[in-house]
Amino acid sequence: MSHVGGPFKHDIFVSYSHGDVMGEGDSPLKRWSGAFVAQLESELRVDPRFGKGLSIFIDQHHRPAQGIDPLAPLTEHLKAEVGLSALVMALTSPHYLRSAWCRDEREFWVSQQEALQLPTRERIALVHIWPVESSEAWPALFLDSRGNPLLGFTFFDRGNQLNPRPFGWHEPKPDNDSQFRKAVLDVAGRVGLKLTELKAMLEERSRALSQVDKLSGGALRTVYLHGRVDQADAWEKAHAILSQGGFAVFPGEPDPIEADPAQQQMLSAHRVSTLSGCDALLLLGSSDKRAVDTDLVVVGRNERESAKAKSKCALPCALLDMVGLPVATPQRKRAAKTLQVEWIDSTVDPWLPKVESWLVEKSQTIRRSL
Repeated sequence: MSHVGGPFKHDIFVSYSHGDVMGEGDSPLKRWSGAFVAQLESELRVDPRFGKGLSIFIDQHHRPAQGIDPLAPLTEHLKAEVGLSALVMALTSPHYLRSAWCRDEREFWVSQQEALQLPTRERIALVHIWPVESSEAWPALFLDSRGNPLLGFTFFDRGNQLNPRPFGWHEPKPDNDSQFRKAVLDVAGRVGLKLTELKAMLEERSRALSQVDKLSGGALRTVYLHGRVDQADAWEKAHAILSQGGFAVFPGEPDPIEADPAQQQMLSAHRVSTLSGCDALLLLGSSDKRAVDTDLVVVGRNERESAKAKSKCALPCALLDMVGLPVATPQRKRAAKTLQVEWIDSTVDPWLPKVESWLVEKSQTIRRSL
């Protein structure tokens, strides 16, 4: 498994051309590319963030013996390795841009990312190992929004117009002061940061997908039902309806009304702690208009934001309006919407299907945002 985690098997897939124009199964360019990857991997593994968990795939063994072969298809094994790679690192050269094999690698990687519903932006690292004539056609994947090739990393002397070669050609040595080593360290540093960002993004996406599954009814859903002790009868009725509908409902009783600031702070901390483990928040409306306003702001916004920061989940919120007018005024509904609190009319039974529909809608919204 890769360092960045599922669904990826490899952190980096190295796409390159052998440059084996004689069809001998080996070439200086292939050997240089292998040495570059070995040094890059060594530098990344030194980083405590990666170590043994890092996976870099370079195809040194799965291609036919020939070099540029426009008729050779990708093997099924190589397709799997390409598609399950978090980053693509392309060692660009004229050979690379003319290679049908390398084109197939790119296209299959893109198609797999589309199947996984993952963006490809900022997941391409170009390592320019040989100058490319301006007339060469760059793949669309390697172009920015203005149609220019991505900046990437330069591994040759731009000032050498007569006989340019990759740094350390053709058997690079990892000497501390060499251009090759300095350039490799630059790649390792920047790619390391990108892998760390990708790992965090994938973990957040995994949490979001788990929540999508729960909200849509694919797993046990936990709901925080907030109500005050002076609404005990309405709270217990709502609690029973939600529980019978298959929800795990917390807390076990309505919240007390505390006058002491220290007790209020303690109660708030308990709410945030419990909220952070729930999938959704429901505020119980009452005829006490000022209490509704306070709950919208304090619980529906402030405490919910604190719980979201802890759980790193969306935690959708709705107000169960069991009163109607004069609480359900247009002004109060607009304020609730601004706070991202939905307003569910619960004055007429059954209202549970409205809660179910709201949660399914929220799950779809979260999925579309991924």
